[in-house]
Amino acid sequence: MSRYRSQVREVINRNTVISLALDQGFNAFLPVYDGGVDFVLYRERDGVLRKVQLKGRWTIDRKYLDRDIWMAFPMAGEWYLMPHDMMVAQAEAEGVTRTASWIEGGAYSRPRPSAATIAVCAEYRMEEIERVVDIAGHEAEQDG
Repeated sequence: MSRYRSQVREVINRNTVISLALDQGFNAFLPVYDGGVDFVLYRERDGVLRKVQLKGRWTIDRKYLDRDIWMAFPMAGEWYLMPHDMMVAQAEAEGVTRTASWIEGGAYSRPRPSAATIAVCAEYRMEEIERVVDIAGHEAEQDG
């Protein structure tokens, strides 16, 4: 099982984010080919579309620039869904785009984000998964 651990974790994370998005009225679609988009969220009632790249932590990468990609990532025990280009703008303001990781490698991630980063991302925090699961369970009990 250990050799599949990262794949299993990715499936669990994807299902968590999709569950949170379903609670917000989105439907999820999986692309046939992953060209930088892990899944697409679409909310029919208002036409909102999110092309989502799933990460295990706050991450920016040049390959996602100017593509209207939203990053889904856990941070401080909660999930966030945030526009990648806004994350890059935040990184520029904090000097991250002057690091060797960004300049030479074209990517940067934060395994332990600062309180300032968490505060900037706050408006993109998704609901707590426990609350969504509790509501779904309560609704199922009432339907049954």
